[in-house]
Amino acid sequence: MKFDKKIFVKVVFTILFLIFLFYFVKPNQIFDAFSKAKFVWIFLALLLLPINLFLQFLRWKFLVILNNEKVKNLEVLKSILYSFSYSIFTPARLGEIGRAFHISDSKKDEMVALAFYEKLFAFGSLLIFGFFSLSFFKNYLYFICTIFLILILVYSKKMVILIPQLKKFIPIFQKVRIGKMLFISLIFVFVYIFQFFLILNAFENVPIFTSFFMISLVIFFNSLPITLSGLGVRELLSVYFFKEIGISAGSAASASFLIFFINILIPTFIGFGLHIFRKK
Repeated sequence: MKFDKKIFVKVVFTILFLIFLFYFVKPNQIFDAFSKAKFVWIFLALLLLPINLFLQFLRWKFLVILNNEKVKNLEVLKSILYSFSYSIFTPARLGEIGRAFHISDSKKDEMVALAFYEKLFAFGSLLIFGFFSLSFFKNYLYFICTIFLILILVYSKKMVILIPQLKKFIPIFQKVRIGKMLFISLIFVFVYIFQFFLILNAFENVPIFTSFFMISLVIFFNSLPITLSGLGVRELLSVYFFKEIGISAGSAASASFLIFFINILIPTFIGFGLHIFRKK
């Protein structure tokens, strides 16, 4: 019941933010931007989706094999796609934890703990890029936050000991290779940013250096779990930040909707398809 209420609140906020967005950016501006888009750039961004999924697969498998050494690659990949169909309805995409329940012959409590651990690295890496960008455009003191977050992830295995509820998972956490997890997580965020950059170029030519920081700030502030998968919030943030690099409101909103479609909706549809096929 509580979960249903949370979803209802998220849906309401999503609708409100979309209404707010369309107040500032008229739908005809978005349609006009799409009609003039250079689809070769969109196609290149679409080609990066398999790389995104592969990086997620790699990071998750590194953790799964700690619990089940004989797990098959296809099972790991399916668990990720299944989790997309859960996470689209949950705050901060916490539904991705659901992938833990799609790994057979494993201890579910350990898998859930590892899934949360993976989420820590995914979220932490996103914040690292955000604070790094803020140190360039706002105040160099934000760079201290960047270093602090890196240290938290690097020493996360030792910090787990301080949390009573996680003490029983210490043996399996100690097996995690922090360097690999952090590297893959940072590369994943970088690929996402580059993907967003390609989509922006489909609408208007943008400078790569400044775009990198502006995109980082968009995904940084969009990490706050306000709407379903950040829908509406991400678009408003894009309109606000991308105007700094000369992007019109229509193009900024269109690019944001497109990155949502490619990286979230496509894997989500595949996840729903797997559920339907599984039931049949």
